Amino acid sequence: MGMATKILVKEYTKLEGHKQGVYALFWCEGEGVLVSAGGDGAVVKWSMPLDGMLGDSGVVGRLFAQLPEPIFCLLEGMDGEIWAGTQGGLVFKLGVGASPRMMKLGTSSVFFISRWMDGRIAVGLGSGELVFLDDAFEVVSRLKLGERSLRCCIGSEGLIGGSDGVVWRLNALGEVLSVRTANQPSVFCLAKMDDDSLVSGGRDALLWWFGSDGGVREKVKAHLFTIHALVLEPSDGRWLASGGMDKSIKIWDAQNYALLKVVDRSKFPNFGHTHSVNALAWLGDHADRKDSPGGRRLLASAGDDKTIRLWDLSIE
Repeated sequence: MGMATKILVKEYTKLEGHKQGVYALFWCEGEGVLVSAGGDGAVVKWSMPLDGMLGDSGVVGRLFAQLPEPIFCLLEGMDGEIWAGTQGGLVFKLGVGASPRMMKLGTSSVFFISRWMDGRIAVGLGSGELVFLDDAFEVVSRLKLGERSLRCCIGSEGLIGGSDGVVWRLNALGEVLSVRTANQPSVFCLAKMDDDSLVSGGRDALLWWFGSDGGVREKVKAHLFTIHALVLEPSDGRWLASGGMDKSIKIWDAQNYALLKVVDRSKFPNFGHTHSVNALAWLGDHADRKDSPGGRRLLASAGDDKTIRLWDLSIE
């Protein structure tokens, strides 16, 4: 797939209900639900119809939990649990039919919660501290990693980006193996490609593409303002989606840095986000598209306009 690839996009539906901006999304494959959270402290599960016929009346949102302050990040836990990190340094463990458990890790915001390579839970704080928890909700260790906020993490790879403008690579024990300069002054998001290369996005509105050797392959001017989200399409790793403060979503060829599609209000005047795009998530297979020869996929985007939008992407 290269420069000539053309992607068709249409908006499936718009999900409304959050009262403030939406900052976090993840797709729960086992339940077939999209989970969202944001400035209103609400954790919502959006159930997708089993027949794949999405539409304004086809997706049902259900409040899973109401927390007392803005939520910046989510993690799918075990046995239907959801972990949430908040603006005020709180981590919640939310179980089905169980009382929420809460832990205060500090006074700075929790910007990520990620499953670490050894099974622990890694939590990144605005103080530059990395905290490891176990599934029993106990603190295992704490590490002062950065001088400024830790913003993003791929725990399975030991990769962390932050407002020091670098990407750290750690081993399973949490020891620093390498530090590479990346987006200036802050790295906000990371995505690992199938060929072990890495892409980072951040305050400089650039995509930094790193080779498997750690060297910079390319710097691409991707958005007008800060890039908030990067997600690699999981089925075959061909498409990388980015979202930013310029209210746009962009689809990239994950192999050669080519821009394949722009999704914003200039091209979708009745559908695109009206404020910053904060989070993205690829959805699992649905009956109406899993056997499609065009490789149809669903992408969810969330923003400061309080909405979540579902996009249907296919190869022309």
